[in-house]
Amino acid sequence: MLMPPDRVDEETGILARIRRGERVEHFETIRRRKDGRLLDISLTISPVKDVDGTIVGASKIARNITERKRVDAEIHRANRDLEQFAFSASHDLQEPLRNIKIYSELLMKRLGDRLAGEEHEFLRFVHSGATRMENLVTDLLAYTRSSQIHPTGTSTDANEVLSAVLDTLAGAIRDSNAAISSDKLPEVPMNEAHLFQILQNLVSNALKYRDPNRPTTVHVGCERQVSCNEFSVADNGIGIAPQYKETIFELFKRLHTADQYSGTGIGLSICQRIVERYGGRIWAESEVGKGSTFRFTITG
Repeated sequence: MLMPPDRVDEETGILARIRRGERVEHFETIRRRKDGRLLDISLTISPVKDVDGTIVGASKIARNITERKRVDAEIHRANRDLEQFAFSASHDLQEPLRNIKIYSELLMKRLGDRLAGEEHEFLRFVHSGATRMENLVTDLLAYTRSSQIHPTGTSTDANEVLSAVLDTLAGAIRDSNAAISSDKLPEVPMNEAHLFQILQNLVSNALKYRDPNRPTTVHVGCERQVSCNEFSVADNGIGIAPQYKETIFELFKRLHTADQYSGTGIGLSICQRIVERYGGRIWAESEVGKGSTFRFTITG
């Protein structure tokens, strides 16, 4: 009476688990009201035993989650629409921004000698503004794509990924005269490109926010926890004030001006998105003037 016709087979599996003494927790399904309407519900079912430990029945709690499912569906739809809008807007903005950048650069080259100091400065502002916007659009596209990440179950050697990251950042490492070290890293159930993106962002930030008054060091480590691998990227840079340790992961959040440090403030947001898609979390431990350690977990 309670089950829609297409859900009758569920009871066989549930009863089999109860007979084995197992508890069924938060099993989401659909059941029928007395008036025939269908409800989304969450079931928790426990075996009931007599004094000898023999299973003689079951205790069932059914929670109505119809409203929660409706809200979840609306949020999913809104997020999907927002991601599609961001992708389309970013893609459509790239070409005109590229044109502004190219033609302003050509004007500076061809008219440089004929422009007054102030006029040349105005043109430089146009070019630098277009460059910053182009970088912002590129990073926004990367952020939008990170929203569409779905774990694939593939396994990746983190040592190989880190090696590729360091090859990519070879110029920045050379310019900062940084010493990079690492532990022996594990294989993790993660797409190679996603792990590359996280490590590249974190190591790149460590190089960017280095302390000019001491040699730059960066260490990439990993410790095995109960159900996950906990990675760390530690540096001896300028550090982060305590009040900003959480907000640095917000989209477009910057603690310094573009004149001080380049970037759009999206990199850490992308890292957080990717890590959360894999069921992990990311956080920062830092002290101003003493460096930072960014940690993230990958389950499995």
